[in-house]
Amino acid sequence: MPAPIGHGVNGSRGTFAMFSTDPDLKILQPLSQFFASQLINLEWVQPGSGEHTIFNAASDVTDGAGNTLVSAYAVHRPDGDWSLMIVNKDQENAHSLKILFDDPRQGSAGSFSGSVTAKIFGKAQYQWHPATLQADPDGPIATSAIPASPDSLFELPPASITVLRGKVMFPGSAHKAH
Repeated sequence: MPAPIGHGVNGSRGTFAMFSTDPDLKILQPLSQFFASQLINLEWVQPGSGEHTIFNAASDVTDGAGNTLVSAYAVHRPDGDWSLMIVNKDQENAHSLKILFDDPRQGSAGSFSGSVTAKIFGKAQYQWHPATLQADPDGPIATSAIPASPDSLFELPPASITVLRGKVMFPGSAHKAH
């Protein structure tokens, strides 16, 4: 439900709603929660009633204190695509990742193969300006197709959520992973 922007912690202004509104609750613009929800519900998982399988995912990107800067969430979708939602919590730095899929039954790590759809929501797509109580830019989610191979590096912009979706191939396998 749309809600007006109000006073929060330490006098800051904000809302947990998906849209900013005027005092009459007329929607002014989508907020960051709206775009993050789109990434999760329309891009990472497949909309509908199909069965998804969630898998463990891990990142070795840490800061000097050992804090994990990149978190990943893996799902095998009903359409056969593998989908990773990757959160770069590093506010200042981009990170390049090599992505491997570890399946003990395959004997070696797999990787994205062919065209991978990338959906990115970060600083370049959205910036909140507290003085004006507006975001500029305020979307949309960036979309691209990336040709993938076992040696591909995937760029994560600073302070971003990235969804990578595509087929996975294991070496020595004549078929893509199911």
